[in-house]
Amino acid sequence: MKAICFEPVAGAAGDMILASLFDLGADPSEVERIIRTGGLDGFHIQFERRPDVHRITCGYCDVMLGDTPAHEHEHEHEHEHEHEHEHEHEHEHEHEHGHGHEPAPAEHHHRGLRDILDIIGQSEAPPRAKERAEAIFRRLGAAEAAVHGVDIEEIHFHEVGAVDSIVDVFGICIALEQLGIDQVYASDFKVGHGTIRCAHGTIPVPAPATVKLLEGFAVERLDIKSELTTPTGAAVLTTLTAGDWRGMPMRILKTGAGHGSREFTERPNMIRAFLAEIDGNGLKQDAVTVIESDLDDESPEILGALLDSLLAAGALDASFLSVQMKKNRPGVRLTVLSTPDHAAALAELILTQTSTIGVRTSLAKRFTLPRSEQTVETPWGRVVCKRVERPDGPDLVPELESCRECAANAGISLRRVMAAARAAGLGAIS
Repeated sequence: MKAICFEPVAGAAGDMILASLFDLGADPSEVERIIRTGGLDGFHIQFERRPDVHRITCGYCDVMLGDTPAHEHEHEHEHEHEHEHEHEHEHEHEHEHGHGHEPAPAEHHHRGLRDILDIIGQSEAPPRAKERAEAIFRRLGAAEAAVHGVDIEEIHFHEVGAVDSIVDVFGICIALEQLGIDQVYASDFKVGHGTIRCAHGTIPVPAPATVKLLEGFAVERLDIKSELTTPTGAAVLTTLTAGDWRGMPMRILKTGAGHGSREFTERPNMIRAFLAEIDGNGLKQDAVTVIESDLDDESPEILGALLDSLLAAGALDASFLSVQMKKNRPGVRLTVLSTPDHAAALAELILTQTSTIGVRTSLAKRFTLPRSEQTVETPWGRVVCKRVERPDGPDLVPELESCRECAANAGISLRRVMAAARAAGLGAIS
């Protein structure tokens, strides 16, 4: 499996990530051409390679609006993340790029999430590039909306920032397709400290949206008074990553580096991208957060309802295990599996709906098999199955709820429907 393993040496920003992929061999001209097919124009991608102050040759990327860089740089921008109140319930979001610059000569207007998704959808980009870009923008928009306390549809990007963000995010996803990347991994994130002046006041570093996006992920705070990981950089990596790549067996094929516009004496201001072959025999590896709590004073009714609530809230799995607790009291151990970005919300739900006053969390790696949905015909109707690609061949597993619905409609036992679905599944893959 071909993968990109990102190492944020001193943080991550959209332009730095894109530069690292160009440094690996992605084609800036083709990326620009594909983005333009979605209806976005008036920009040019400028890429070059040069040494930084530490004498490491890196890729540098700028989105040019005429003769003006739209980045000045995302890595050192003066945020205008606070939304403007032009009238009641209308919020204008000044995105992270282009701050401190004169507006582009083009007509000054704003793009909402829907406008950006339309540009992505109308383009000639490969389907997976579109899916990845849409997921990143939705995650970024959700984080900004949560920070500002508004609906995601009320988040808008000013013209300069919108062009810059689209080129960065969509360009990254197109470049990943050019390089044939099946999976993306990222090691721990870096953040700085201090404050940033913006049009509406002063905000702390890391920015509130960045903090929201990094919830559930391993973060290292460096003694550098500057913004290191930006909202766009955080959105890209936390959306695309399948987990931490350190410790994974791999063969490095090539290395790329993307640099920010600022130079730091403490360390190179860059993100490294390792193009690698991952040894996993076709298995997918990702990271999950394990949430645990031991309970000895909760009723079975509450516990039963809790499991339903956790699964409805996005838990990957939830279970109880009988344990012997202090003072010889019988209790249960609640174990919840979650994607890292959902862990905080699920922990809050446990602390709200049970008597516990604390939960434990840990990050775990897992291998999973590729899976998809497939329907099979039984004498009593269609049944939905889970198709699992096992190392020794595909397997179809009937979905319980689909079998239950079919059995109820036909007035027969669940056991007969499941047996028929299994038999039909064996025929479908033979």
